[in-house]
Amino acid sequence: MTEGDALTVRSVSPARDAEWSAFVESHPAATVFHTAGWASAVETAFGYDPAHRWLADRSGAVRAVIPGFAVGEGLGSSVLNPFCEYGFPLVDEDISDAAVLSALDDGRTRIVKDAGWSGVSGYRSTGYGGVPTGSAIRLALDRPFETLRESAFDRDVRRCVRTARDHGVTVRDGTVEEFYPLYLATMRRLGSPQFPERFFTALADELGTGVTIRLAERAGETIAGVLLFEHGETTMVWTPVSRRAHWEHRPNHLLYAEAIERACAAGRSTVDFGRSRRESSVHGFKAQFGGVEYPLMSFVTPPHHASRASLDGYGRLAPLTQRLAPLITHPTIGPKLKRAIHE
Repeated sequence: MTEGDALTVRSVSPARDAEWSAFVESHPAATVFHTAGWASAVETAFGYDPAHRWLADRSGAVRAVIPGFAVGEGLGSSVLNPFCEYGFPLVDEDISDAAVLSALDDGRTRIVKDAGWSGVSGYRSTGYGGVPTGSAIRLALDRPFETLRESAFDRDVRRCVRTARDHGVTVRDGTVEEFYPLYLATMRRLGSPQFPERFFTALADELGTGVTIRLAERAGETIAGVLLFEHGETTMVWTPVSRRAHWEHRPNHLLYAEAIERACAAGRSTVDFGRSRRESSVHGFKAQFGGVEYPLMSFVTPPHHASRASLDGYGRLAPLTQRLAPLITHPTIGPKLKRAIHE
C-alpha cells in the first residue's frame, strides 16, 4: 500500500470489536499493553474516556491499531496509553507508519510510548516531538536456562540466588489479595501513589492466565512478590515488591531468576524487565541478569506539548514524596493521585 492510499480512522472498543484482538494476536510486535484485556482493566479501574483507534484500508481491512485513553492534563487533556511502558501503533508491514501517524492527528495532544524494537518510525516527519523516558532491558531466551544462568547472569546474581535458597526462601503462586498488602507497603516506602486493588483484580480477571503473581516466602512470612505478564512470546516482570527488612535474604534475585526459568520452560523468547532510569539502582539490579538495553521515548504531537510526556519532574519530587508518604498513599488519596498522574 502506498503512502497516498486512504486510511480510514475509526474509534473502537477493543473488548467489543473482535478485529482488534485478532490483529493484536497476529502482530509480532504486540505487547500485553495492546490487548483488549489491558484496555478493559484500565477503563474499569480508572474510568478514563476510551480513545482507541484502528485504521482500515479501502477494503475495510484493519491495517493498524493504536490504544489510548483521554486523560486530564491541567486545563486540557492528552491521549495516551497510561500506566505502561509501550503504547506504540501496531502497523501492518506493508503500510507506511508515517501515513498512520499522520492519520492520528485529530487536533488533540497525543502521546505515543515507543521502544527501539517496535519497528515504528516516521515520528519526526509527521510532526511529533520526542522525550526520553528511560530504558527497558530485554533478555533473549536463546539458550537453555542453565546455560543462560551461567553465561548471562552476573556472578553476584548467582551468589544472591544461592543465598536466598540457603536462607530458606521459597517461591509460590499467589493471589491479588496476598500480593496487594506487600505492594502497598512498597509504595509507602517509595512515597509513590498506589494503584487501587481493583486494578490488579481487573487485570487478573481480564487477562486470566496472562497474569501470574509469584510470592517469595521465608519462615511462613511473605517477604517479596512480583506480577508477571505472560503474553505471546514475552514474559514481562512488572510491579516487583518486597519488604526491606528481608533484603538480606535476597528474595528479589530469586524471584527474577525463577521468572526467567519459568519463561524458558514455557518456550518464550524474551523476558522484558520493564522501564527504569539508567542511573537508578533498580536499573542496575535488572542489568545484572543480562539482556539488551533499549531506549524508551514518548513522541508527542503537537511537538510543543512534548513536556507533557516528561518524567523528570517525578524524579525531582522523590525526596519530598517520601517524606509525605503517609498522605500520598492514603487509601483514598493515593489512587486519585495515581489517576491524575497516569504514569
